[in-house]
This record gives sequence, structure tokens and C-alpha cells, in this order.
Amino acid sequence: MNTAKQTQAMKILRTVMKSLRRCESWILPAITVFALLLTGCGERTAPLIEIEGPTMGTYYSVKVARPPAGMNAETLKRQVESALNEVIAELSTYDPTSELSRLNRNPSTDWIPLSPNLHAVIAEGQRIAALTDGAFDITIGPLVNLWGFGPEARPEALPTEAEIQAAQARVGWRKLELRVAPPAVRKARGDLYIDLSALGEGVGADRVSAGLEASGVDHYMIAVAGTIRAKGRNAKNQPWAIAIEEPLPDQRTVHRIVPVSDRAISTSGDYRNFFVKDGKRYSHEIDPSTGAPIERNLGSATVIGDRAMVVDGLATAFMVLGETRGPALAASQGLAAYFIVRDGDVPRGFGSPAFEDDLARSHQP
Repeated sequence: MNTAKQTQAMKILRTVMKSLRRCESWILPAITVFALLLTGCGERTAPLIEIEGPTMGTYYSVKVARPPAGMNAETLKRQVESALNEVIAELSTYDPTSELSRLNRNPSTDWIPLSPNLHAVIAEGQRIAALTDGAFDITIGPLVNLWGFGPEARPEALPTEAEIQAAQARVGWRKLELRVAPPAVRKARGDLYIDLSALGEGVGADRVSAGLEASGVDHYMIAVAGTIRAKGRNAKNQPWAIAIEEPLPDQRTVHRIVPVSDRAISTSGDYRNFFVKDGKRYSHEIDPSTGAPIERNLGSATVIGDRAMVVDGLATAFMVLGETRGPALAASQGLAAYFIVRDGDVPRGFGSPAFEDDLARSHQP
């Protein structure tokens, strides 16, 4: 990497690290930023536009190789940020004016109309909930907020058992009913609180992807924190190289480089968004069955698939399921997933049967 590139990389890294320290609960930057920088290093054989910036309390990064005529960094940035702002206006629990925030405040137990976009995201959340028998649950919001990982300030004291049980009474994916035509949702109780954080990064990446392809872009890499969607080849005519981190809270070390073309990839882990109380670490990943942050040997889960929203949600689901049930579900469903388990001092990584097959296809010209 030349001196100018090093300077640019360090500037981006400082920006990202600042955003990580104030990260919202629904963003987990589990795929290392260094991978995003590495894909642009060295000699280039084709034009490349690179942009980055803050979004959803974290960061985004977009690279477009061989851009169509008329596209430059300024026009690309406007297009990307417009798409991401649309997602925030639909899904954010931090924006009180978002469609989701208005839905959460609505106490009605009758049918509540939804936009097609919000309906599609809730429907995917319900699909993953059914697949995982509730380990993934978009009604987890009351517990997320109780533990201080939502828009409210984190309380100084840990939740009591009574507070946890009261929040759990408001949680349960079966307490939501969806209607397709016209799109609507019905709550079994009016105080249900939906949190789509575990799908939000993926929705953003998918939305940006759709816009780029509509503009004639055939080669791109979109990262919204820990969720990435890539198409075609990078400027050196190689698959986009994405790095999975070691699940270590006090350092950033590459565990494995994964080539990605025409796919989405997302990593979820317990080692970036957490707090420590009385010497114990509490992760932002909440288990609906216990009402508390997960306690697992599983440090991170990475999923590869066609849609960023889907792999984003599945990566979170695997973290809640843990190092035994997660890989078992991936194998039974033919899902391409990679797990890193803490075995003593050395993290151990292993993939599902579909994972290596997926990587082999990424290497094909």
C-alpha cells in the first residue's frame, strides 16, 4: 500500500472506530474494516470508485469497479445515502418518526397497515423465527431496551429477575400476525415492540444493491458494517476479498479471507457490542428463552447467501442458537455458514457442508 493509500486507510479506520464506540444495538461491525481497505490496495487494472460514510450509527463503504459512464464519487454517494436513509425512515427504532417507531407506539390490536417494504422485512423475521423455533425473534425489543442496547440510555444497575420476566411477557414472535393483501400486521397485545436491528444492515445493503444494478453497475462491493453484498469482480478482476475477524474484543486480527462474488455475507458476534459489569461481559445478543445476553463458546457466525437481509438475520440466529444447535441447523438446511468457537486461547473455525461449496463457486471465473 503506498503512502497516500495508508493515510486514507488510517483516516477511514479512525472514523469507523469512533462509530463503533457509539454503535447502536442493531449494528454489529463483525467483518473487519481492514478487509474493505485491502480490496482496494495494490495495482488496479480497471477504474474504481470508492466512497464511505456514517449511517445507522455505524458506517458504510461502497466500491464500484468499472463504473458506467457518468458515474463519479459524488453521484454515487448521493444515490447510496438516499437509499440508506430510506431504510432508516422505515426500520429505525432510534428515529421516532420512522414507520417502525410509529408501529411500536400504536397500541391497537386490530390490523395495522404496513408499507410493502416494512411488511417484507417483518415477514423475513417471522420466517427465520419459525426456522429457529424462536431463537431469532423480532419482538425482542423490550429485552434489548431493558439491557441497554436500544435507543434508551443504559441503566446503571443490571435488570432484576422481575424486570426480565415482565419484559419477556411482551416478547414472542407468535404474538404477531401478518396479512399479505393489503399488507398489514396485527399484535396479540398492544405493547409489543418490534426490533428489526438484526436485519437492518442487510436491508440497507440489498437496497443499495438494487439501486446500483438499476444504474447499470455490474461490479460492486457494498458493506453496511458487518453485512456485505458483492457482485462481479474487483478492479483487479478477482472476487471481492472479505476478511472474517477473530472474535477477540481487544484487537482486530484477520481469521480468514473469503472470496465473494454475486453473493451476500454477514458476520455476527459477541465481541464488539457489549458492556462489562462487575467483571462480567454482557453481549448485545439476547436469548429470548432466558431474557438475558447469551453465554456461549461461539464467538462469531458468518453466513453466505443470495440476499443480505437473509444472511444478516441468520448470522444473529446462529449466535443465539450456539455452537451446537447453530451448526446442526446450518447442515440440515443446506446453509453456507462458518463458525468460530473459543476453545481455550485459540479460536477454532469450521464451516458447514455448504460453506466450502459456496467458496469454490466464488473462485470460478
